[in-house]
Amino acid sequence: MVPNTAVDGMVSEMRRMLEEEAEARAGDGEAEDELERLTPIVKSLSEKHRELVLESRAASREVLKEFLMESRARKEASVAALERELLFLDSDIQAVRREIQLLSGTSAQAMEATYERGDGREKEVIVRAMEALGLTKIGALVSDETKRRRVLRQFNELQNWYSRKRCTDDVDADKLEKSMGEGTMLPSDSTTMEEFSALIDTFKRFSNATMAAELEVDSDVNASFAPISSIEFDSFEENFATAGVSKRIQFYNLERVLEGSQQPADEITTRSKLTCLSYNKFTRQHIASSDSEGVVSVWDVEKKRAVIEFEEHEKRIWTVDYCRTDPRLLVSGSDDYLVKIWNVDQPSSVHEIDMKANVCCAQYSPEDAHCIAVSCVNKMAYIFDLRRLAEPLHILDGHRKAVSYVKYLNAHEVATASTDNSINVWNVNSGELKCTLKGHLNERNFVGLTTAGDYIACGSESNEVFLYSKDLPMPITSINFARDPAEGASEARVFISACTWKNDKSALIAANSNGIVKVFSV
Repeated sequence: MVPNTAVDGMVSEMRRMLEEEAEARAGDGEAEDELERLTPIVKSLSEKHRELVLESRAASREVLKEFLMESRARKEASVAALERELLFLDSDIQAVRREIQLLSGTSAQAMEATYERGDGREKEVIVRAMEALGLTKIGALVSDETKRRRVLRQFNELQNWYSRKRCTDDVDADKLEKSMGEGTMLPSDSTTMEEFSALIDTFKRFSNATMAAELEVDSDVNASFAPISSIEFDSFEENFATAGVSKRIQFYNLERVLEGSQQPADEITTRSKLTCLSYNKFTRQHIASSDSEGVVSVWDVEKKRAVIEFEEHEKRIWTVDYCRTDPRLLVSGSDDYLVKIWNVDQPSSVHEIDMKANVCCAQYSPEDAHCIAVSCVNKMAYIFDLRRLAEPLHILDGHRKAVSYVKYLNAHEVATASTDNSINVWNVNSGELKCTLKGHLNERNFVGLTTAGDYIACGSESNEVFLYSKDLPMPITSINFARDPAEGASEARVFISACTWKNDKSALIAANSNGIVKVFSV
């Protein structure tokens, strides 16, 4: 007999199993009902997904179509621009060919007539003159290989210059369209071609720069480190002055130096190391200096004494500059963050600008007594109108390190030099960066910067002076300060410390950190 408890357990287990089976059958029915209900929803979602995929593909193709159309439009514009440029090139090539033929014929006829009439000595002179002009024989013009090589090295930059200058000229649209349709020539732009020809000529002129004189200005000072910090021509550009760590200003007559003189024509001893010089543009015997003690001094060269001293700066002054349109005004900049404007008729500064950074350089505009340019260690340069000092007219932001120099090229352009190994050329009126020049080495020191017209000379920590055109990013040439190439390695730490250029670019004077001054004939 099976105990009742066991029977009850078996009955309960069977009942539980029957209930689970019934629930399972009921669940299957419900699942079928749920599946029937979800099927149309899934189908609808699938169709929606397909529509979204198609819409996305269509949108993608629309973007692709727009890209291709824009690419075609740009290529068509490029083709039109190229055709336009080719038209200008063809016209200018024809014009230059005609000019070469004319010059060749005229030169040849003149030379032949003179040659036939001359005696033996005159004929020899004529031959030498012909060689200097690039004529190997009567009527035969040859190109200068040195100039050609230098031009080819800068081909891309020169091509860009030509395109900017020539191919943006205003030409009547109907005349241009007619010329392009008929294949006829456009008139050559003589002004642009003259500018371009002058630019090409500078390659030869600057590359032929030769040392005309050498001075050891501070030979009685520690020769291992006697940098000249400033070189300045007087208003007539007949004399120049040098200053630096020697605590003296030395004055030289350029003509006598070129004749071989090593001695200064005069000298002024100062209390402190000097950082900058600036001649008065109207009073020839007055020169201003700034020093490491924070003093601006105006000196009478003939009397060898200070006319006035300004002592408001609290730290070293790096820069001083006389106004080019008002002989009474000067500007100075210091490590005390201040730019100060001085009037020699007043004992105190007449304006003050807090630059919030060490001031490296300040210069007056060549045409406006109210406008100055300032550069600072904060990587910036500034253009100020002294009548509205609340904020600068323009902030020139384009360097990666301290801006050590700012120099006017003309009333509308300035050049800034930085220890990031670059020079930037800016439009003063708009603040626009026009060109960046690179090639020299400048990472630590003041290496000098000077301008003359469209050209810039800059020192380098490689003991070289680099010559640039403001429109070309690469240097036209460089001048090595070492007496011979072997000295370059032994003078690894010697750098150019100052330079100045005559306005006609016929003479360039530069100095290095060893106190050597050289005059170059350009």
